[in-house]
Amino acid sequence: MNAPETLLCLTFPGFQLLDLTGPYAMFAAANRLAGATLYTLKTAAPQAGPVESSSGLPVIADCSAGAACALVSPAVTVLAAGGEEVGLRAALKDPGLAALVDAGFERAGRIASVCSGAFLLAASGRLSGRRVTTHWRSAALLQRLFPDIAVEPDAIHIRDGKVWTSAGVTAGIDLALAMIEADHGRDLALAVARENVVYRIRSGGQAQFSSDLAAQAVDDRRLARLAEAIRMQPERDWSVAAMCDELAVSPRTLSRLCRSEMATSPAVFVERVRIDAARALLVETRGRIDAIARAAGFGTHQRMDRAFMRQLGISPSGYRTRFRSPLPEETQA
Repeated sequence: MNAPETLLCLTFPGFQLLDLTGPYAMFAAANRLAGATLYTLKTAAPQAGPVESSSGLPVIADCSAGAACALVSPAVTVLAAGGEEVGLRAALKDPGLAALVDAGFERAGRIASVCSGAFLLAASGRLSGRRVTTHWRSAALLQRLFPDIAVEPDAIHIRDGKVWTSAGVTAGIDLALAMIEADHGRDLALAVARENVVYRIRSGGQAQFSSDLAAQAVDDRRLARLAEAIRMQPERDWSVAAMCDELAVSPRTLSRLCRSEMATSPAVFVERVRIDAARALLVETRGRIDAIARAAGFGTHQRMDRAFMRQLGISPSGYRTRFRSPLPEETQA
């Protein structure tokens, strides 16, 4: 069994509470189920003491970020939490937090982030050429600010060498379970997942969340209009030319919109909106999968199957089995 590991979570006023407590709950459960102290859990902040989260609930930081630098060693994982925008902007200017991130890259066994904590790692300038992820809403901004990083907006978590990054909020749980499995094996990770009633590995990435809703959240409303048009007529031929006609833009402008606002291509954007339509039909109706494929604009079962595997990592039939609730008459039976 590996030597005890210290998990040092970097927080700041306005941090997202679940970015801290989600991973901590998994590591604490690993200690309990193993009957040994596999992980020592510590929290750092700009100053030691109470740190208010974005929800208003405070936690007690064990030490200041400056003091925490002395604790960093190969037996330490430095984990940067994300948070609300104002708090994150202030955190990015804090020299103690920056020094702790630098120490993490230089001396820690692992350095990681949850959600927008990826911005704290990126600001160090040490992520150049690496694959990372973050919350889908922040992915395009992270890519714009740090173009030398390969941002993958659909991933739940990514490991690139000693750097681990995860998507938003509850994805920190997925990240922690992956770390536990890497450190102490699959059996312990599965036991922790079972105890906490979570899946060890989710079916699908962030794309399991609606591309239609994602488009509604971006600054440029043209993509929201396009998503609505595709949703209303998914079976239509949504070629680049057709999308350009719908928005009265050039192909170059359409490509730029999709890349800058959604970190994807026009073709993948259409595919994801069609997947949204298919997902709803799979869980809300008893329709045959080939009929759903036609209704959602895929044409054939095979094309829909490939799209689901590409975007969600699960087949349409597997998705239906996993997520469909009983219809009312089934509940009464």
